[in-house]
Amino acid sequence: MIHEIAPHKLDNEFRICDPKPSDYIIRYNGTKTLLKKMDGAANYAIPRVKELLDSEGKSLEQFEGHYLFSIDDTAFFLDTSKAATEPDSAENATPEGYEFMGSRTFRSMNPVERMGGATCAHIAHWECLNKFCGRCGNVTIRGDHERSIICPKCGNTVYPRISPVVIVAVRNGDKLLMAHNIDNPNPRLFLISGFVEIGESLEQAVKREVLEEAGLHVKNIRYFGSQPWPFSDSLIAGFTAELDGDDTIHMQEAELSEAMWVKREDIPEYETDVSISCCLIENFRRGFTIQ
Repeated sequence: MIHEIAPHKLDNEFRICDPKPSDYIIRYNGTKTLLKKMDGAANYAIPRVKELLDSEGKSLEQFEGHYLFSIDDTAFFLDTSKAATEPDSAENATPEGYEFMGSRTFRSMNPVERMGGATCAHIAHWECLNKFCGRCGNVTIRGDHERSIICPKCGNTVYPRISPVVIVAVRNGDKLLMAHNIDNPNPRLFLISGFVEIGESLEQAVKREVLEEAGLHVKNIRYFGSQPWPFSDSLIAGFTAELDGDDTIHMQEAELSEAMWVKREDIPEYETDVSISCCLIENFRRGFTIQ
């Protein structure tokens, strides 16, 4: 899954430090990240500090940004220059050889850049949404001893947003409930999932999502595992469950374009290096069980 980057190691301890020329730099414009165009199979890469500064005729001493975290000995920094905060102004044209791309682009990168880039975009999005205090409207500042955003006027403190999500592999004998969300550009079938509502347990969210999206009741809900999912500012908890009662699907067309029972032998192989959804599907396809 996306966070499983061994033998590499993520160090997300808060610190204040200066960048090395070889460190990564994230320039986020509010919705997309500036990436370097590449040849070959890898079409994009996260720029290094020196190469992006060189492309704009700047020196390392002119760097504007702050440290986010490190993977091994390489740090990731968030660009806070006017080129990042005012990307549409005439003097801040996109450097030649670079392009602003959506966060899904990180999914095709190597494990370090995939995990690092998507997590950076998660943090950058949070910072972008909290430039002003939600309590008094004053301009906010970054915390100097922890990852936080603080209002210097009223003291309101905001921490990174992490929204809980559940996803579930519902089994009906040798068949698996599979579906396609209308917002997912990937045409393959995946699993029922959704955000946890206020006042719900994770297990209650599983029951509600399956009932809402497929019109089915489930039982024997078992925890499978979890993963960070920075593409939607989320932490996903995966579960397995069994059908309880009638297997007639009543699809929620506002959420899904397809929903069906798929026999184990008809499920194609899914790559498990990115998402817990694929891990759950592969667990069923290979005939494994969770105790």
